[in-house]
Amino acid sequence: MKIPWEEIEELTKYLKDKGLTEITIETKEEKITVKKDLHGEVTSTVIPQGVKSEKIPKKEKTTEPESKFHEITSPMVGTFYMAPSPGSDPFVQVGSKVKPGDVLCIIEAMKIMNELPSEVSGTVVEILAKDNQTIEFGQAIMRIQPV
Repeated sequence: MKIPWEEIEELTKYLKDKGLTEITIETKEEKITVKKDLHGEVTSTVIPQGVKSEKIPKKEKTTEPESKFHEITSPMVGTFYMAPSPGSDPFVQVGSKVKPGDVLCIIEAMKIMNELPSEVSGTVVEILAKDNQTIEFGQAIMRIQPV
């Protein structure tokens, strides 16, 4: 397979110019993904079409009891921030009391800071994400003990 270096260079330049962290172009012949990590390093992946990617086996459903905690999940892909700005106090910590509408964290997506409000009243019992961590859509980031 011929690697389309010109296309990768063009996508890398576009990624940097637009301030994006990832871009994917898919044609009948191939799928090209260019990503920039938190340190500004750019990587690219070229996958010829028709090549099957390895499937991750689905997790079997268990008969575990329903959790007594309300799980806060990320509504988007982005970067998780515990505080409104570097050096500021975090919005919440383990043990913090929250009520609906209280800001729990910020998720930065496409250079936009999105505040994530609490949906329930209760106590923060666990913070699953680390500050400045890239998080995925639907990823559990916090658990709250409802009152």
